[in-house]
Amino acid sequence: MSNNYQNEDKDWSDFYKAIKDRPPRETLLEALTFFDKDEDRGKQYYAMDIGCGTGIDTFELLRRGWKVFATDKEQKAIDIIREKITDDMKENLETAAVAFHELSFKSSDLINAGMSLPFCNPDKFDKVWENIVNAIKINGRFSGNFFGEKDEWAIYDDMTFHTKDKLKSMFTKFEIEFFHERDEDGETATGVKKHWHVFSVVARKISS
Repeated sequence: MSNNYQNEDKDWSDFYKAIKDRPPRETLLEALTFFDKDEDRGKQYYAMDIGCGTGIDTFELLRRGWKVFATDKEQKAIDIIREKITDDMKENLETAAVAFHELSFKSSDLINAGMSLPFCNPDKFDKVWENIVNAIKINGRFSGNFFGEKDEWAIYDDMTFHTKDKLKSMFTKFEIEFFHERDEDGETATGVKKHWHVFSVVARKISS
């Protein structure tokens, strides 16, 4: 019998409430710092925020003048973003309620996957990752987090986990600009104790 973390009827309301005051993720802020140093800074960049949740990272991008395609498989998350969006940001935002493996990826300066990719089914992960790599422009970036094999949730077979070596092998077309490993006890957003094993990555694409 398989262990399944996810449930089609899962109510994300408590999670959304718990993270409503969370700042943008460190990986996104690191990526934006690198973009600010690029020679072509000042142009309008295009980002996909996949597994965007209620849009904390999405709104940070919009505030900085980016065009953003924000996607999440939960319609409720997209509805919350649409309720919060201000008129001056609307023209720079596109949204879709869609799962990773059904998503049509667009050519992007940045693909941001805050904490979403671990929740991709492992049977679909390789194709999703291929689509991400292909969609990022040369000199564009990926920012996001992956769960390691020592994470407490690694017992669940509908989530995706990586060793450090496997993860780094996925970035052969990239220069890794930021890499951090977290392997420690902590809590989830809703206060449940959990052992975290997380790899945080920002990488610039250097070859096609």
